[in-house]
Formats: sequence, C-alpha cells, structure tokens
Amino acid sequence: MTTATRRRAPYGMEYARIAVPDMAATIEFLRYHVGLQLEQHDDEHAYLRADIEHHCVELLSEPGREVSQTVAVGFSVESGEVLDDLRERVVAAGLEVLPLQDRMKGLCDRGFGVRDPNGLIVELFTEFHEYAEPPLVELRPLDLVHPFIATDKYDECLAFYTGVLGFQSSDHVGDVTVFLRAEDRYHHSLALQRNEEYYVAHLCFMMKSFDHVMRGRARALYKNVPIASDMVNHSASTSIAFYLFDPKHGPRYELCDGHRVLTPEEHETHRARRMTVDPRNIDVWRAAADDWGRF
Repeated sequence: MTTATRRRAPYGMEYARIAVPDMAATIEFLRYHVGLQLEQHDDEHAYLRADIEHHCVELLSEPGREVSQTVAVGFSVESGEVLDDLRERVVAAGLEVLPLQDRMKGLCDRGFGVRDPNGLIVELFTEFHEYAEPPLVELRPLDLVHPFIATDKYDECLAFYTGVLGFQSSDHVGDVTVFLRAEDRYHHSLALQRNEEYYVAHLCFMMKSFDHVMRGRARALYKNVPIASDMVNHSASTSIAFYLFDPKHGPRYELCDGHRVLTPEEHETHRARRMTVDPRNIDVWRAAADDWGRF
C-alpha cells in the first residue's frame, strides 16, 4: 500500500495527562528519575518536558487518590488535512468528537479528542507549541515514544486504533499483544495487551544513550525505587530498557535506548510478524519458554 492511497495515522505521541495524589512528590520523581524538566505549574496542574515540545507529561493534582491514573494521551498530526480526515473517520465510526482540554487549546493550532473503547481520551492536534531549545539537562529523555495499554477490550481497541485512527501493525505476539506504529515511524507509537482489566501499563521514554539508561537505573537503585522489570532486550523494537514503577507517580516508566525507527519504505511495506507467545519474543535475553520471571 502506498502513501498515495493509505489514510494517514497521527504523527506521534506528545504527552500523557496523569492525575496524581501528591503532585509535588511526582514532580520530584519525574525530574530525578526520568530526567524531565518542570516548566509551569500551579496548585492544580504542572507541565514537564523532555525536549523542545511544550510538554510530555501534564500532571493533575487529585489529593484524594491513593494511586495515579492516566486520563488522556495526546498525539500530534502532520497537517490540517490529515486532522480533518481523522475527524471524518471518527464521525463515520459513530464516535463522539470531544473538544480539546481548555488549556490544550492554547498550545496548538487546532484539534479534537475522542474516547477509545476503554474511555481513555485521545487528543489529536496540529502545530503543538515548542521551545526554542531543549532543556539544559544532560540526563534526560529525547522523546516520549509510546503508551502501552492493557485492555479488557482488546479487539475493540485494535479496531479503533487501526480501523479508525489508522495506526499500522508492526508485530503481534500471539493474539495477546500488538505493536502499532504511527507516522513518526517508531516500531510502535502505541501497544495493546489483552488483559482481564484496563490500565495504562507504561510510558516509554527514549534516552540519549545506553549509558544514560544505566545511569537512570543506578539512580533508581540508589533511591530504592522499585524496578518492575529489569534490563529487557526487546525483540520487536530492538530497544534495551528497564522499568521504574511507583503507582503514586504514574504508570511504569520505561527508559530505553535503541528503539527501532523504520525507513520510509519499510513504513509502507513492512509486514507484521506473528510471533509465538514466548518470553523470548518479548525479551531475547530470556533463558527459556517458561522464563517469565522478570515481567
């Protein structure tokens, strides 16, 4: 299928909006352990960024919570024409077109939101605002790559993200996990896992180098922050990563190096693999078919 006939997907992930019980503590967690820079905040919300994009995480202060909840994700779109086409597809699917969050309306040209089958708000927009320079922080991510969503509505979500929004399948692990790519050509800009319950399982940040991944890991060990899954060599995306997790501060945070980017030709011609449900098809360093221990 060529770009002339294929209806375009969103370009790439820009941010997650996360409600947290202790915003000050989460800001410090994201600054020290993920490397994000705080830009704006008040008593109700905060923006943190990784690179020149306005923000990659927005925090909402909800002190009554015990754990955090990811309530929205945002994806940029290449052009107004693609945005209009995405809106037409959403309407044709019988889904409600939502306005952007009020604060977000001032941070882009235009856009809209839509709920996925689990109710997660997906915001789509053009011309996301940028800073002139990246943060003057050495140990920081280069990009927010993707969310990983566990869902009890796997088939419905797959149909929504591929059939309505136009994401393309890069790889499948059995009938339980699918990696979906957008127009930024990362191996996956979104992943879905078949599960008995719904939750945003993790957010993936691409670091500057493998050295920076290991420095992040050292910080986690030094501060006794739980490492939910330690040093994974992903067979699908070719990235090497580990996962931080403290449920008060958000989903798991994956810090990775080497996430595969498809060439423009591969992006149009790649045939998704159908891999067996085996831990070695998640992490090539696993020892055997029953080695699920570090997940």
